[in-house]
Amino acid sequence: MSQRTWLAISMAMVILLGSTALAQETIKIGVFGPMTGGAAGYGQSEREAIDLVVEEVNGSGGLLGKKIQLFYGDDAGKPEQAVSIVNRFITADEVVMVLGGISSPTSMAVSQVTGQEKVPQIIVAATAARITKQNNPWIFRSAVPDTKLAGDLADFLNQKFPKVKRIGAIYVNDDFGKGGLTAFSERARTHGIQVVVDEKYIRGDVDFTAQLTKIKTANVDAILDWSRYHEGALIAKQAKQMGITLPIFGGDGAAHPKYIELGRDAVEGVYYATHFSPATSSQLPVARKLVEKIRARYGKDADYIHAEAYDAALVAVDAIRRAGSLNRDKIRAAIAATDMDGTRGRIRFDPQGDPTFETHIVKIAGGKETNGR
Repeated sequence: MSQRTWLAISMAMVILLGSTALAQETIKIGVFGPMTGGAAGYGQSEREAIDLVVEEVNGSGGLLGKKIQLFYGDDAGKPEQAVSIVNRFITADEVVMVLGGISSPTSMAVSQVTGQEKVPQIIVAATAARITKQNNPWIFRSAVPDTKLAGDLADFLNQKFPKVKRIGAIYVNDDFGKGGLTAFSERARTHGIQVVVDEKYIRGDVDFTAQLTKIKTANVDAILDWSRYHEGALIAKQAKQMGITLPIFGGDGAAHPKYIELGRDAVEGVYYATHFSPATSSQLPVARKLVEKIRARYGKDADYIHAEAYDAALVAVDAIRRAGSLNRDKIRAAIAATDMDGTRGRIRFDPQGDPTFETHIVKIAGGKETNGR
């Protein structure tokens, strides 16, 4: 063997060993969500909260003697893009777990990948009930499913607005919107509340006058709007422009500061069900800590995506610490056995991987969230 060949082999081995050593020195976690597009506000909150947790852990000496290394991917709210990102996380970046996504369609698509590759996934914000009904032991969820969220909203409506019996619904035609409408309708029927008209639209639409006109002429007592914040704000503004004064009730898609920012006075008085709000969580120590951190670091109020992402990151760190290993099977088992305080109370997962939290009801009053109960 020539000296040149030997040197080349030696250099290659040094590079390989150096890369391996670097990989062993970090704990790799992949995070995906919409960092651009109409839902970018959600992705921004997700990243802000997870960064806070990881920076604190790394600043305190790391985890299992290693630093956490985050890999972020922008799915732009598109399932095919989310799948591509997570495939890269698993094959190229060799992550030990995945956090995300935000929307139900992207989370559902990615769960097929993480389940097949046996990589733990903690879904941050997706609420479609069917995501955790696949008998997939590798997926967990920080958000409560829409069956509970929408059902609890129907219960609240029955208790606080007993005269509301006829509902006109408008919803985005995807897993998120359809899941919310179905869950609300089923629970509402038990209270004698009927959805007499339901109008759908495609994500990204900007004109809702046709749907609102049908709702306006249907002699309803209130509107159910199961939308994300961008479309939801437009719907509220167009309803006001059309002279519709019916009360509006919504889901967690409205529970982002962008909803109030975009909707302004048109969303005043809107009620919605959500997973977290500073207005409803002041009694929880971890919630207070999150609110203080978000205010100090970013100069704004914490929203429900902050809370869900923060809890997901806390669970990830806690599970890896208890697993005492980067073995994915051990991490998955540790996640399933989670029992710790979070921003929304005690974090535990049921056999399907869903958390057990209570629904928060918020009312927009004076341009800010208030306790709706």
